[in-house]
Parts: sequence; C-alpha cells; structure tokens
Amino acid sequence: MQSNSRTSERGGGRSTGGSGPASVLSVLRSLVGAGTWVSPASSWRTFGFGSTAVDASTALLGRLFGVRDLALGQAVRHESADVRRAALRVGVLCDSMDVVASVLALRRGAPRASGVLVGGGAAFFAALGGLALKAERSTTRPG
Repeated sequence: MQSNSRTSERGGGRSTGGSGPASVLSVLRSLVGAGTWVSPASSWRTFGFGSTAVDASTALLGRLFGVRDLALGQAVRHESADVRRAALRVGVLCDSMDVVASVLALRRGAPRASGVLVGGGAAFFAALGGLALKAERSTTRPG
C-alpha cells in the first residue's frame, strides 16, 4: 500500500498489515466468513450442529452469517482509522449478541456442543475485537 498525505489524513498513516489483534481477527473472521459462504454444510458440521442435512434455507442463513464475517474481517484492514474502528465496534457488538443467542439456544435445548462452540468462538472474537480497539486507539491519535 502506498503511503501519502491523503492516506495520512484519512487513516493516520497506519499500515493495515502486520501483526496484532486486529490482523489476527481480520484473518480468522475472513476465513470463517468465506468458508461459511462457500460451504454452509461444512461449516454446519464444524460449528457442532452435526450431520443434519443443510437445506436451501439453512444454507441461506449460513451465507448471511458468512458474508457478515467476511465483510467485517476485511473492513478491519481498511486504510481509514475511522472505518477500522467502526468495523471493530460493530464486530464486538455482533459477537456479543452471538454469545447471547448461544445462551438462549442452550436454554431452549440446543445441542450443548454447538452452543458452547459457537458461543465460545463469538466470545473469543469479541475479546479479540476489544483488544484490537484498544490497540487502535493507542496507535491512531490525532495530530
């Protein structure tokens, strides 16, 4: 990516590559999202929902989830600090609500393995997003 004064004005001149919580989150979220969009049936099994046949409606829901994660994962790498922070905030909100949804599902009799796996993964993503937000604030100060 080319660094110039326009990039510096919009994004604080920060590189979107490298390591750290945001990069790890971007890669993981993008992989989960792309994988779920490409193969909802494989993701269904990976998330602990068993070998239940994935019909068109289930595949649709999987792809809706998948594209959300793919978009959020890529937005975390945007050159603009404002876009990165917004993507991280939205991701933490979505992941937190996914944890709540997992708890509700478990209370209604969902398979324990799937509830724990999905809820645990969402909690991990929410925590990683929080760490990334904290790091983002410390590296993109006005001035």
